[in-house]
Amino acid sequence: MNTKKIIGISLLSLCTVYFMSCSDDDTPNDPTDTITLNMLNEHNGKTFLGESGVYINEANNFIASSNFISDVENGSGVGVNIPPSLTNLTHEVAVTPGHIYQIFDKRTLVDFPSGNRAIQVESSYYQAYVVSKISNGDITIGAIVKYVPVVPENNKLPPYEHTIGSLHRIGETVELTLPRNSEFFLKEHSAGKKALDITSTNNKLTITLTKTPDIVSGPYGTYELYIRLNNVFTIVEVNVK
Repeated sequence: MNTKKIIGISLLSLCTVYFMSCSDDDTPNDPTDTITLNMLNEHNGKTFLGESGVYINEANNFIASSNFISDVENGSGVGVNIPPSLTNLTHEVAVTPGHIYQIFDKRTLVDFPSGNRAIQVESSYYQAYVVSKISNGDITIGAIVKYVPVVPENNKLPPYEHTIGSLHRIGETVELTLPRNSEFFLKEHSAGKKALDITSTNNKLTITLTKTPDIVSGPYGTYELYIRLNNVFTIVEVNVK
């Protein structure tokens, strides 16, 4: 790829009078870029959480139509250091005071052959904390929510879309050393996976070109290798020329 794509939920943090305020000292453990939001439900103003598209419906549930949201259960605040929670993702979940939520751009998530899901390195997600409900008499009309943008640890994985080498002739190889317990798979290519042979020994990948490049049938182009460690993944590229 010629253009590097880094996607994820925008880190935009604007402050709007009444509905939103930048929180520096409301809670000592809040990160400096924490935003406190008076989040009204769809019947009373329909306030959105940052750039995520998440809002509260009339039943006072979070709605994440185009993204995923995860209820991480009870927490002590928005600044709690917890890894991405990717096992119970949904599009609707109850708004519960005292709970932490994480909101993910679905384009940054990949399911690996093992069944484990991971988020792309260098992307971002929101971590939110429900402080309390907002009521008008006996009727709940929203919630006070703190949220902060988070970039996951890269777990010492290579940078996203990093090119590890080029192959020109049959039998030629490139190598890559990975962290222990990494999982990987080669994305299907128009020329098929048979053009490359991948072996792993002592955390070192060896990628060998097994098919002679042909002007008509290939296998020319860029091959993408997906690599996961725990709940984070990256893509490295191998060029066949």
